[in-house]
Amino acid sequence: MTLAVVFALGGTAGAQARTVRIQSERIGLRTVAVLLPSGYEQGDQRYPVLYLLHGGGQDHTAFMARRDFARRARTVGMIVVMPAADRGAMPAPAAADHEDFIARELVAYIDANYRTVGAQPSRAIAGLSMGGMLAAGAGLRYPQVFGTVGAFSPAVPRSEPAATRADAGQYFYVACGTRDSLLPASRRLVASLETRGIAHEYHEVPGYDHSWDFWDPQIDAFLQLLSRARGWPPS
Repeated sequence: MTLAVVFALGGTAGAQARTVRIQSERIGLRTVAVLLPSGYEQGDQRYPVLYLLHGGGQDHTAFMARRDFARRARTVGMIVVMPAADRGAMPAPAAADHEDFIARELVAYIDANYRTVGAQPSRAIAGLSMGGMLAAGAGLRYPQVFGTVGAFSPAVPRSEPAATRADAGQYFYVACGTRDSLLPASRRLVASLETRGIAHEYHEVPGYDHSWDFWDPQIDAFLQLLSRARGWPPS
């Protein structure tokens, strides 16, 4: 895996946000946005990492385009990595390839090129809709890599990933609006977590559908969870 290009991102994030292009052995050239914490360039501190995955039809710019996202994310001292997935529908084999890329190649690249803590308790993955599906799948398939997993309105497939161990020290946060057509998928995911004995919390929020009106506050709730999690600095 090789780095192709590095760009600075504009806007409020300033020089501490960048876009990198990485050649994956599994899925080809990938574009990834990286948001660094305030003061990263001036210090030598190591940071936990959140891998944050967008929904269908979006790309690596989806979160940075949200109002005040950089400031909100920087309330937690962490690096945020936002890879672009394919825009269209993602069948199970393609989803597995993306999960493998994130858990194996992308994590290895970020740990090698940024000052990360580089341990499972200090590594989280989360996403919305399609990204929630990928985050849940990667978390279940790679419990030794991701300590905390967030899935917001996840488009969870009916086929289940290979079982993870309840003693892996993971914690899942799952949330969905009651007006979301994917509510049954969230309930299936939670039922699977309960069957496996994996620690989790689940929120069904009345009146919300499949939209940013729901996802923005859920991302903030997940950031608050991370600020209290083992392996993460308190806010």
